[in-house]
Amino acid sequence: MPFARYLSIRVATLFLGLLLVTAAFTAAGPALAQNPLAATSGSTASDAPADDPSGDRAAVIDPLLEVLKDDAARQELIDALEATDVDASEEEAGTTEAEAPGTVAAQLAAWTKSAIDETLDIARKFAADLSGLASLFDGSIQTDWSRFTAQLLPLLATVVIAVALYALARRMLRTALAPSRARLGDSGILAAVALVALHVLAEIVALAVGYFAAGALAATMFGPGSVTIYQTLFLNAFLVAGVTAIIIRTVTGIVNGDYPVLRRSPALRQMLRERAIRLSGLLIFGIAFVVPATNALVSFTVGRSVRVLIYTLAALYAVKAIRALSSLQQEEAKKPASATPDPEEEGDAVVDEALPQPVQSAFMQIWPWIAYLYVAASYVIALSRPALFVDFVGGATLKTAAALVLGGLVLRASGHLSTRTIHAPSFLPLDQEAFSARLTSFVPIIMRVVWLLVGLAILAVVLDAWAIVDIGAWLQGERGSALVAGLTSSLIVILVCVLVWAVASSWIDRRMENVQGSALVSARYRTLYSLLKNALTVALVIFGGMIALSELGIDIGPLLAGAGVLGLAIGFGAQKLVQDIISGVFIQLENAMNVGDVVGAGGITGVVERLTLRSVSLRDLSGVYHIIPFSSVDSVSNYMRNFAYHIEEVGIAYKESVEEGKAAMHEAFDRLMETSHKSDILEPLEMHGVTGLGDSAVLIRARIKTAPGMQWDVGRAYTELVKQVMDERDIEIPFPHTTLYLGRDKQGRTDELPIRMEKADTQGSKTAPETDEKG
Repeated sequence: MPFARYLSIRVATLFLGLLLVTAAFTAAGPALAQNPLAATSGSTASDAPADDPSGDRAAVIDPLLEVLKDDAARQELIDALEATDVDASEEEAGTTEAEAPGTVAAQLAAWTKSAIDETLDIARKFAADLSGLASLFDGSIQTDWSRFTAQLLPLLATVVIAVALYALARRMLRTALAPSRARLGDSGILAAVALVALHVLAEIVALAVGYFAAGALAATMFGPGSVTIYQTLFLNAFLVAGVTAIIIRTVTGIVNGDYPVLRRSPALRQMLRERAIRLSGLLIFGIAFVVPATNALVSFTVGRSVRVLIYTLAALYAVKAIRALSSLQQEEAKKPASATPDPEEEGDAVVDEALPQPVQSAFMQIWPWIAYLYVAASYVIALSRPALFVDFVGGATLKTAAALVLGGLVLRASGHLSTRTIHAPSFLPLDQEAFSARLTSFVPIIMRVVWLLVGLAILAVVLDAWAIVDIGAWLQGERGSALVAGLTSSLIVILVCVLVWAVASSWIDRRMENVQGSALVSARYRTLYSLLKNALTVALVIFGGMIALSELGIDIGPLLAGAGVLGLAIGFGAQKLVQDIISGVFIQLENAMNVGDVVGAGGITGVVERLTLRSVSLRDLSGVYHIIPFSSVDSVSNYMRNFAYHIEEVGIAYKESVEEGKAAMHEAFDRLMETSHKSDILEPLEMHGVTGLGDSAVLIRARIKTAPGMQWDVGRAYTELVKQVMDERDIEIPFPHTTLYLGRDKQGRTDELPIRMEKADTQGSKTAPETDEKG
C-alpha cells in the first residue's frame, strides 16, 4: 500500500505539472483554443468524449481521484509538494549565500559551474524525456489499442476530408482568379496590391471551406455530437498551419511567386517558401495535435518523448534549411548582374543602392550564424522550459517576423515611390521638369534615411520582443518620448526646407522661361537667379539646420554666440574676402554686368560666364578662363548694354573723290541691309564724313547702330562689303610706300634699289604689294 500511495502521488504530481505547462501553451496560440489537456483530463466527466467517456477517466482522472479521496495519500502529496518548495528555497538560499565571491576568478568559476550544472541538467532531462519511448516496448505502459483503433477511423476521415476540400477549393479559386491576374498584372502598384489581396482572400476562403466543411461532414458521417477531441485538435492545428502558410506565401509571393514582400530571386523565395511551410507544419501539427493526442491515448511520458523528438527533428530541419538557403544565396551573388534590369524591380534597385555594398555583403555572411544561434537557443529552451519556449520564444519570434515583414513593406513602398515622377499642382506657376529633377536629386539621401529609420525600428522591436531592452517603457518615459518627438520634428523641418527650396527654384525657372524683353533683360534675370538661388540655399541650410537642432533638444544659443564670435574673427582675418563680397553686392545692385555680357574688368575683356557674390569669371577671345575678384575691379566696361556701335573708318587715295567714297560706303550699307544682319541693325547708316588727312589717305568714317553684342558680326560683314564696292568702283585704298636709298658712289652716281614691301594701312587691313621705282 505505501508503494501504491507513492506511485499515486508521483502520478498526480506529474499530472499537475503537465497541466500547468499545457495551460501556458494554450494561452499562447489559437491552435489550442479548446484546451487539449483540459479536454483529455478534465475535472468533470461531462467534458470527456461522448464515444468513450470511461477511457479518458480511467487513464487520467482516476489516479488523481484515488489520491484525493485517501486522506493519508492526500497528506503525503501535500507534504511532497511542500518539501519540493522547501528544497528549492534552501537551494536558492544556499546559492545566494555562495554568490558574490570576492575575486574575478571566483566569479568566473561560479558562473562556469552554474553553466555546467545547467547543461548537465538539460542533458539529463533530454535523456529522461527520450526514455519514455522505450516504455512502449518494455511493457511498463499498458496501451488500450482498441481505444486507439476506435479513434483512428474518424480522425483519418477528418484529415482526408479537410485536406481534400482545402486543395480542391484552393485550386478552383485560383483558376477563377486567372482572368483577374492577366488583367491586373501590369497595371501599376495599386493593381498589384489588389491582386495580392484577392489571392490572400481566396486562400482564406479555401482554408475556411476545408476547416468548417470537414467538421460538418465528420459530424454528419459519425452522428451528431460524435466529433472527438482528437478531430477538434487536428482541425485547430490545420487552421493555424493554414494561416501560417498563407502568411509565408504572401511574404514570398502569393501570386504564382510574384509580388513578394521579400526582395530576393524567385529560386531563393521558392526554397524559403517550401522549407518554411514544412517546418511550421511540423511544429504546429506536432505540438498542437500529435503531443496532446499521445498524452491522452498513450501516456504523458510518451507524450514528452514525442515532444522532444518533434523539437529535435524541427531543429535539424531548420539547420539544414538555413544551410541550403545560404548556399543558394552565395551562388546567386557570384552571378553577373543582368544588363537589362526589369522595370518592375527599379524601385528595389533604388533600395539596394541606398544600402552600402559592404553592409549588404557583411549581412549576407552574418545572417546564417544568427539563424543558427536562434535555432540552438530555441531548442535548448524548448527542452529545458517548454512553457517558456511557447510563451516567450514563440511570441518574440512572431514579433520579430512581423517587424521584418513590415520593414520590408516600408522599404519596398519607399523604393517604388522614389521611382515615381513628382509633379507640382498645375495651378502653381512652376517648372515641372526642374521641380521633379530637384526632388529626384534628394532620393538617394531620403532612401538612406529610410533605411536607417527602418533598421532602428526593427532593432527596437527585436530588443523589446526578446526582453533585452524595454523599449516600450523607454518610449513612454520623458527622455524617450522627447527624443522621438524631436527626431520627428527635425525630419519634418528638413523636408519642408527641401520642398521650399525646390518650389522656389522651380518658380524662378518658370519666370525665366516666360520673361519678355531684350537679351539684356534675359541676361539680367539669369544673373539674379544665380545669386538668389545661392542666397536661398545658404539661408535654408543655416536656418533649417538651426531649427532642426533646436527640435532635437540642442541649445543653439551657444552655437549662435560662437558663430558671431567666429564671424567677427573671420571678418578681421579675411578683409579681402569681405571686400570682395561687398563690392560684388554693389556691382550687382547697379546692374553693371550679367551672365553672357562682354565686359572689360580688371584689365581683361571677355564674356561673363559666372557671377558669384565674390568674383566674376570671364573667358577672353583666346578661350582663357579668368576669375577676377570684385575687389580688383575698379571699373566695368560693358559692351552689351542697350545697344552698340560699329565704327567703320576707310582711307581712300588723295586722287579719289570724297563724295564717291561716301557713296561707295552707302552702297555697301544698302547691300548689308539685304543680308541676315538686317534684324541686328537698329538705325540707318550714320555718315560722319572726312575725319582726317593721313600720310597717304583721306579718312572717311561712318557708324552703324546695332543690337547689343552684334556689333562685331555686323562690322565684319560691312567691312567686307566696303572692300567689295571699292574694288568694283575702282577706288584706290592706298597703303604706305617705302624706298630704300643706298647712297652715292665717288663718280656721283646714285643707286636706288626698288624694294617690294607690304605694310598695314591706317585701317589695319593689308593691301596688295606694289613696286616703287625712282632714280
